[in-house]
Amino acid sequence: MAEEKESKKPIINKKAPLIKKKKLWFQILGAEIFGRAVIGETLVEDSKHLAGKTIQLSLMSLTGDMKKQNINIKFVVEKIVDGKGLSRIVAYELAPTSIKRMVRRGRMRVDASFVCQTKDCVKLRVKPFLLTTYETKRSIIAAVRKQVIAFMATYIAKQDYDAVFKDVVSGKLQAYVREAVRYIYPIRTSEMRMLTVVKDTVPVTALPNPNIDVEKVIEAAAGARQQRQQYRKPLAREEAPAEQAHVRQAAAVQ
Repeated sequence: MAEEKESKKPIINKKAPLIKKKKLWFQILGAEIFGRAVIGETLVEDSKHLAGKTIQLSLMSLTGDMKKQNINIKFVVEKIVDGKGLSRIVAYELAPTSIKRMVRRGRMRVDASFVCQTKDCVKLRVKPFLLTTYETKRSIIAAVRKQVIAFMATYIAKQDYDAVFKDVVSGKLQAYVREAVRYIYPIRTSEMRMLTVVKDTVPVTALPNPNIDVEKVIEAAAGARQQRQQYRKPLAREEAPAEQAHVRQAAAVQ
């Protein structure tokens, strides 16, 4: 009987003890436009787990410019080289609170949201934001919005993915947009509310317009920038040496 009872006992298979691998800190490097500088670190078991990791920083922390603290840049790790994660920019966003501070009475807001494609076949969700100098008719606002979408879709179609984000981060694309719609109505503010990479399955809603001369707009924007810099630069005082001589003579007389 004792032998029968012992045979009925369940057989318990002992599991092998779990071996936890020690986690280590691995660096994440920024995009090429930021010189592949270290933008953060993450704690993972192996460097291969860095792929797909995301990190979001303010543009101020990347450039040191206090005026850029209201802009957030999102990175995602796409490559792993020598145990470090190489990232690329996937989103650029202007803080909503900053937009609220820009809007004032007597100005009209122009918003748009569309999907276009870069030269290297990357689809982007683009959300520009403009403010007119004065209050105007809705028909003019509609014309400005239409021109903004057409110009940006044309410009982005001629640039690769990295060049588009570089121009947005530097503010060049916003200046080009202001110049492109200047002949319709004067624009006080031109900003990029959001620029995000979307999936390939998302349909394109804005196509390039062959009638828009992008190079001409870029040249006009560069000329306008030079004029503003010359206007802000203080004029050299040609009479300064004569004034100094006059002061010396007066001091000698005293």
